[in-house]
Amino acid sequence: MGALRDEHHHNGWLMPSGSYPAAVYDDPWDAEDTLPAVPAPAARIVSLKPTGFEAARTVGEHLRTGTPVVMDLTEMTGPEAKRMVDFASGLIFGTRGGIERIARRVFLLTPADVEVTVIDRPQDGTGFYNQS
Repeated sequence: MGALRDEHHHNGWLMPSGSYPAAVYDDPWDAEDTLPAVPAPAARIVSLKPTGFEAARTVGEHLRTGTPVVMDLTEMTGPEAKRMVDFASGLIFGTRGGIERIARRVFLLTPADVEVTVIDRPQDGTGFYNQS
């Protein structure tokens, strides 16, 4: 069969009209209800590495305004670090927030509306962490 030609002589070929139907596929990934709801992330997280107890006020001010705080106490002396943890514990209790130890002398303080999910290594030796 030969090529289609039109009467208007556009180089001998038919001009596209732009009204061709587009192919439609049923794709389950396009449906909104197939994806799990993901909460909006916090606007920011403050990370502090205090060297003395005078930073306690800054920690408290950030947490009271709803900002999560990573508190790294590795630069503080033992007694001052204990004092800061005691302060943070009272602050968390008073604001109904949460405290999670991230590493030795590093804590995540969260306001009441932030949920922290801790995923530990598998206890049975299976999974990605078992790379012996």
